[in-house]
Amino acid sequence: MAMFAATMMLLPGAIGATPLLQPGSWSEPIQPFELSGPEGAVVQIETAEGWSEAKSLPFRMGLVVGRPYRLRVMQLPGHEGVELFPTVRLLARLDVPPGTAWRFPVEVVLAEDDVEEAVRGGMIRRIVYSSLECHGSLAGGEDTFDVPPGEDPLAVARELGDPVAELLIGNRLPPTVSP
Repeated sequence: MAMFAATMMLLPGAIGATPLLQPGSWSEPIQPFELSGPEGAVVQIETAEGWSEAKSLPFRMGLVVGRPYRLRVMQLPGHEGVELFPTVRLLARLDVPPGTAWRFPVEVVLAEDDVEEAVRGGMIRRIVYSSLECHGSLAGGEDTFDVPPGEDPLAVARELGDPVAELLIGNRLPPTVSP
């Protein structure tokens, strides 16, 4: 009852103005991230000023957890002239010893079969998770596996561990905005 009464005395718009405290420490505002993929491919990240300078894969940088980032992947071996525009979003920070965050980035792999599927027009949603199993994977010891149609990959990842990143690959061209 006291909590309800205190909420009623807040000014309009004050609810949600302060972020809720989350469990765990949050000493750094960013999480190191690494994207790897086909040899020879290059990546750019979209910024407020446009596309960044092209960098070879593997590509490493710090990203804010929870914010989606649009990437442009070019020079894909065997797919000259094709560009992919994946979106990556970090879902959580890794808990690592202080001062070692850059030694342990969240690693996301742009696999050859994902590139092939995207070039054919398919939609790929890859969830990277930290496994609850100490030895091996619950998915038969494989590093990656496909989720059956109709199942939510994020829900499956939550059953197997802690989801830390999401990679979406679909449209080969970003949508255009009409004036």
